[in-house]
Amino acid sequence: MPPRRNRIHERLAGGGCAVGMNIQTASPENVEIAGACGSDFVLIDAEHGSMQLDRIVEMLRAADAIGTTALVRVPDHTPSFIGRALDAGAMGVVVPNVSNATQARRVVAAARFASDGGDTPSRGACPSTRAAWHLTEQWSEFARWSDETTMVWVLIEKRCALSEIDEIVKVPGLSAIVPGPFDLAQSMGLGGDLRHPELQQALRRISAAARAQGLDVVAPLLSSELPALEQETAFWREAGASIFWAGSDRRLLAVAMRRRRAAVEQCIEPLRESDNE
Repeated sequence: MPPRRNRIHERLAGGGCAVGMNIQTASPENVEIAGACGSDFVLIDAEHGSMQLDRIVEMLRAADAIGTTALVRVPDHTPSFIGRALDAGAMGVVVPNVSNATQARRVVAAARFASDGGDTPSRGACPSTRAAWHLTEQWSEFARWSDETTMVWVLIEKRCALSEIDEIVKVPGLSAIVPGPFDLAQSMGLGGDLRHPELQQALRRISAAARAQGLDVVAPLLSSELPALEQETAFWREAGASIFWAGSDRRLLAVAMRRRRAAVEQCIEPLRESDNE
């Protein structure tokens, strides 16, 4: 079997930006749609989404078939879930609520195979997983490839993480930092105000710390309307983001349905008036 492509790495290596979608519904078809629409990656959201691991496997198959890179947003720091998501074929994990360097080190250990012959925590090694194409890959080559290409993104979502960010970003094995604007605004007592100057300052602080250590910054884009989206994207580009999390299937579907219904209502209204004449 040919190795899975890491389209994020390919985009960044070429000096570009990677753009992907968050998939919260238990829908392989939505993964296919995202890939068919040109998404470099999909985030299969097992934290806020509605899928179990067997369904995640089907969504990973859809990503492989359409040629987009898939990561799994795991529900917590549990090493066994991180390992199972990667064994299922995810090319990376997105880990929520990382607030200090100790947590970050544990997350990285759960995503990497042991290579020092010691007893330090690591990802469980099994050659017959889907990630290794069911025992058809040569183990040493697969393990090396996996450790080189597996991405570990951590979400910074709590006020307490701000004072720890300089130590978090120094943890070896991290691939990217994801500032979590909405959760941070809640944790900072800002009531979800995404435009608050204190939040904007915190997001810049997190991004600068990540870039200083050579880590990628992932920008979660939350705006639905184009003018606000343009401003939001410009903010993140100025902050040094190179990976853009462009929205979730739930949100985009809701926005599209609302707009479509409103458009149909506008089309119906003149017909109603002519019927009454």
